[in-house]
Amino acid sequence: MWVFFAVLFCLTLFFALLGSVEPEPISRVEVPVSGSQLAPPSQPSPPPPPVVGGDLEDRLLALGDAHPGEYGVAVYDARSGRTVGVNAQRPMEAASLAKLPVLLTLYKEAAGGGLDLDEGIVIQASDIQSYGTGVLHNYPVGYEMTLRECAWVMIKESDNTAWAMLERRLGKDRISRELDSLGAGDTDYGAYRTTPEDVLLVLRAISDPRYTNPRLSSEMLGAMTDTAHEDRLPEPLPEDVRVAHKVGSVEDTYSDAGVVFSDGMRDAEDGYYVVAVVSGGMDEEAAEGAIREVSLTTYRSLRPDSD
Repeated sequence: MWVFFAVLFCLTLFFALLGSVEPEPISRVEVPVSGSQLAPPSQPSPPPPPVVGGDLEDRLLALGDAHPGEYGVAVYDARSGRTVGVNAQRPMEAASLAKLPVLLTLYKEAAGGGLDLDEGIVIQASDIQSYGTGVLHNYPVGYEMTLRECAWVMIKESDNTAWAMLERRLGKDRISRELDSLGAGDTDYGAYRTTPEDVLLVLRAISDPRYTNPRLSSEMLGAMTDTAHEDRLPEPLPEDVRVAHKVGSVEDTYSDAGVVFSDGMRDAEDGYYVVAVVSGGMDEEAAEGAIREVSLTTYRSLRPDSD
């Protein structure tokens, strides 16, 4: 009996001790996989970038046929590096589109050290332009601002007095030389006549950070964004699409030209396109309607996956 109880006691003590030992956690085991398993699941190849031409050109031609008067359009797509146009080399009234080469020349001079954008400039009596758009004609002669401020008023407000001030500071010859350096040979700055294709060249230089420098390019595009005149190219596009642009109006000629960025992009990398539209021989309502149609048609053609 004593032997039996001794054996039973030992067995009970053994199982009690065994149950009190906490098991070690099991480490995650890296399971070897074959080469085919290492590769991610096959994905469809990304679609090729949209190419300017073909369908877009046909659509732009159809829009031109649907509207009276003269009509010129040029489009450059940075993704494909191609350009398409309809009457893109037809000389037309530049109106306030002529302020774009002034802006570019000013910032090109700043990039090369020829002037300081913080330099002051004073309104002279000969600068006052009371016609058309702008606010500086209400300011007194002798009012001083920086060249940068003057440039921003010229673009954002399409201010004609600011235009005269900067044209005086730079000189028409210097502005014309800048256009010649771009190859904008069909533009006569002195007569304020240009072509959609030449406007495209100016906008491409403005949006190219290598032409001035990244900071100055960004500043120019900033001046052209959220202007006082947003009812042409930007009007039909989604609200989150940035359009840096410049309008023009004189007599029966109405225009708009700008850089349209890809959805969600705020900088001119590769995801943008440039469009210039000049219409003549139409009333303002018809011309603005045509510009908006060109804008929306181009956007849908080059950004087919966008809403």
